[in-house]
Formats: sequence, structure tokens, C-alpha cells
Amino acid sequence: MYDHRPTIERLIVLHARRRPLLLTAAALAAVTALGGCTSEPARPGGAAGDRGEPAVRITPQPDPANAPLPLDAYGFDTSQQKVLQQAQDILTEACMHRIGFAAFKNTSTYVTAGAGARRTTSGIGLVDAEAAKTYGYRSGGLPDREAGAAQKRDPSETAALFGPQDGAPAPAGAPEGGCAGEAARKLYPRSTTGAAGAPAGNGLVDELARQAADRARADSRVTAAVTEWSACMREAGFQVKTPWELQQMEGTRWTGPVTSEEITAATTDVSCKQRTKLSDTWTAVLAAYQTQLVEKRKQDLDQERKHLGDQVRFAEKVLAGGGA
Repeated sequence: MYDHRPTIERLIVLHARRRPLLLTAAALAAVTALGGCTSEPARPGGAAGDRGEPAVRITPQPDPANAPLPLDAYGFDTSQQKVLQQAQDILTEACMHRIGFAAFKNTSTYVTAGAGARRTTSGIGLVDAEAAKTYGYRSGGLPDREAGAAQKRDPSETAALFGPQDGAPAPAGAPEGGCAGEAARKLYPRSTTGAAGAPAGNGLVDELARQAADRARADSRVTAAVTEWSACMREAGFQVKTPWELQQMEGTRWTGPVTSEEITAATTDVSCKQRTKLSDTWTAVLAAYQTQLVEKRKQDLDQERKHLGDQVRFAEKVLAGGGA
């Protein structure tokens, strides 16, 4: 897994760049949709297109959200992410106590549904049928965002934690970027393999993962499958062109308690991804682009993997009480 970010508050940036589909592909997708979205796509199984796309073998994935990918070998796994986040919380609290906020308690401690927590989404959004039936487009392993948002911090505490905020100066003794920044710098030294001055951690892996995902979204086999998925959704009464549109509704349309409308949309979404083979196509195509990037940057990735090991060992020392 490589979705860790060296900050307390994380952002998920959704990209939806796609190339225009050929009219013939759209027409074929519409015909497929009229057949109930169950027909095989009118294209070679995993044959490369005429744009230098890598050949792939599209095979059924019983758990597409957790399907192994080439870059997984170079990132933090779930247990390592938990250790790093807990260490970051400890370092942040120690800093806040040091500069005068003795009662400060970090509320962003890594939250998971348990040691066996599983992802339910991939680069094309929700792909887990059981999660769709229960949580809709939410994740049962995440804390209640509305409850967290309702907790208002004191402005001076916020400035101490993150640096000057909205005109509130940082208190005396606060480090640059606040205590959160100090903790991140201790855990994540600057990278020598990513972009200039970029944080280490999974920096290079994250960047290559983004590149692979962007290429996969523009791949002709993925765009054709997305068109078929859209037709399947339209037949069920949902007018959406891409899976990313549904992802972006979380936090806007899908707010408050999970409704039957959301559950219906989520289960239909996953079903259409399965019936049109979008889930399997995405996994195969994404893996192919990741393989290309791993081969191109293997030396840098091997070097960064060594740094990751050092970071995890430092975090373990913090948890043992010897690294703050």
C-alpha cells in the first residue's frame, strides 16, 4: 500500500483525465448496454491498442480493491502505516506539550477497522459489493467526518499545531509549520529520489502511482469499459459518464446517514463494474503501466525502499519511548 501522506490531515485528489472516445466505441457500448450489460466488449481481450499501449491479460479479480500491484513492493504496508501514524501522533503531542499546550491530545490517531481491514475502493472508485450494501460510498473503517468537523480548536492551538492560521500568530517556541510539521520532518526526511525537495516517505511511489493511474484512465481499453459501464448505469436510471463522478459526490450529495438511494447507487455501480469487466480491465491495465514505471525507475525505487525501512525503524523507536 502506498497511500500514506506525511501530514496529519490528508487529501485525496481525484483525477479524471480521459481521452475522447471514438464514435464507434460509444456506439458499440450502447448496443452492449441494450443487451443488459452482459455481452463481451467488442475488442480483443487485452490486446494493445495502436497508441503504444502495453499488452495485458484481463483476468477475473475476486477482490479488485486489494489486488496486488507492482508498486506495492516499494511502499509501506498497512501495519507500517499504522506504526508511522502513531509515531507522528506521539511526536506531535510531545511538541505541543513542550511549547505550553499541556492538555493537548492528538485526535487524528490512525483509525482502522482492525488488523484485517481491507480496502473497498480502487482507482475507479468503489468495487466491493459487500461494502456497497452496508456503507454505500462511505468507508466503515474511517472515523465520522462530521463528528470530527464539529470539534472546534482554539485558534492559538491550531496555530501551534499547523503554524500561523488566518491571522493567528504561532505561539513562542512553535517550530516552522507547527508541531505537525516538526513531527513530519522527523519521520520523513527530504527525498533524494522524488521531485526536488519533496518529502520522502512514499513520495516517489506515490508519484509513480499517480502517473500509472493517469495513463490507465486514458487507455483505450479502460475508456471503452467506462463507456459500457456508463450505459449499464444509465439503463438502471443513473445518468453518470464516469465512476469518478460518483466518487466526487461523497461529501456533497452523499452526506448524513446512508440512505437507500445511496445504497442503490453504490450496489448498481459495483454490479455494472463487474458485468462490464471494468474492475478487471482497470486492474490489468494499471498493473501494466506500473510495471513499465518500475522497470524505468527501479534503481531509485530500491534506494527509496531502504529509506522506508529506516523510517519505520525510527517510528518503532518513538513508540518504544526512545525517539522523541
